[in-house]
Amino acid sequence: MQQRTALLRRAAILSVAGFLLGTTALLPLMEPFVNAAVVAVGRSPWGALAGPAVLGAVLGVGATLVARRLTRAGTARRAAVRGARLLLHLWPVVVLTAVYPFASRRMAGHTVGGVELTTFLLAVALTAPWLTQGVCMPLYRVLCPLREAGDVAALRRAFCAVWPTTFLQSVPVLLLCAVPLRLILHWSPQALAAYLVLLALDVLFAQALVLANLGLSRIAWALAWTGYALPVVLVPTFWYLPPLLGVLTQVVRLRRYLKVRPTWVPVGQLARDLSRGLLLGAVMWADKVFYFFRSAGDFPVTTVFLALLPAVLAYSYYFICLAPEFDASVVRLRQAMQTEPLCELREYSRDVSRTVATSVRRTALLGAVCVSITSWALTADRKTAALVAAVSVASWLFTMITVLCYKLDYIGEHLPGQGFGAAHVLACAAAFGFLPAGPVAYIALTAVDLIAVTVVFALFRRAWRTAEYTFFWQHALAW
Repeated sequence: MQQRTALLRRAAILSVAGFLLGTTALLPLMEPFVNAAVVAVGRSPWGALAGPAVLGAVLGVGATLVARRLTRAGTARRAAVRGARLLLHLWPVVVLTAVYPFASRRMAGHTVGGVELTTFLLAVALTAPWLTQGVCMPLYRVLCPLREAGDVAALRRAFCAVWPTTFLQSVPVLLLCAVPLRLILHWSPQALAAYLVLLALDVLFAQALVLANLGLSRIAWALAWTGYALPVVLVPTFWYLPPLLGVLTQVVRLRRYLKVRPTWVPVGQLARDLSRGLLLGAVMWADKVFYFFRSAGDFPVTTVFLALLPAVLAYSYYFICLAPEFDASVVRLRQAMQTEPLCELREYSRDVSRTVATSVRRTALLGAVCVSITSWALTADRKTAALVAAVSVASWLFTMITVLCYKLDYIGEHLPGQGFGAAHVLACAAAFGFLPAGPVAYIALTAVDLIAVTVVFALFRRAWRTAEYTFFWQHALAW
């Protein structure tokens, strides 16, 4: 009976997510009927309340999903802690969304090497998230074993030893990022030099946040992004100040460990880590970079940002609210492998499999709800309705593929995730190279990634169905 109930629950979650995404994808076609219905309802005495009531109901569903997940963590206090962690993790989205509209007005008329300041900052902002996925990966590989050991002082010393050397070793990758700007957009040498400086500072800032992102302090994470946002508000034309001030907030906290002897990561290992991070991060971020170059700088930043918000929220929700429970189940399985007989491991493995599968389904549902909210709320703007629907649905797919690939990578299946990342880059190059930039390109990417998410989900289920055997062989080979 319990198994049947679980199957029905899973089917219901997937059905609701599929329905919401399907109606969102068809929203541009339904727009005339939606507008007619709005006009008709608006003539009724309750017309003024209909729109807010529908939107409030959908928002209530999303809030209920998050609250239910948080309260299942245990006590109300633990639920509040996880909710606060999620809010702090989303702090950069909140604070930068609040300050940039005002700062952009003061940036108007300013240039960097002949390039408008807003376009210059946009080029860096679109490149940095993808690039930092690669340049931070060597740090995570070195530090994660120390985090599991629980020695915070050793973790901070190791970070300060490997941070400066990893940054220096990553500089050649930064130089490659400037090539398309010269060849496609024909930026001046002065603009390219400034671009490289700001990109390097943003990479330094992202690496400085690795310790905070490992879970040591969400307060430090929020403090760093607050420091980043302050110059944007006060002196928006001083484009190099935000990452510098953000880095300073972290350096002050690490001042006791800054005199450690530098440690160099072997070049071969560094290259593997960089490529692994760049390919895993490509699914979430590559399309924005290709869109920017195809649009020759005329990038609809506000529309794309709003359409991307559901994916960012779902992604953050997974790693902040759901991943800790998954990590705990894996720790229990690994402890059982050392103390329990083989016949007892099956139940621990099932617990891990259930936890990881449930977390993926809940992420999918929350993302679908947020996609629906965003797209329906922005339907009134006919010029952007199609782009919002296409980008939001595609970004949901990107998020799910990324989460699944990270879980494959976690269990030791490195090649599939990197293969999907490489294939996605090729798909983006083809879509934005041969199709009109905008809804058409994103519809093509959605069609391709529907196949990709089906394949990666099948690989994900196969890998996690017998987690105890995979972890056993990892443990045996580590000897």
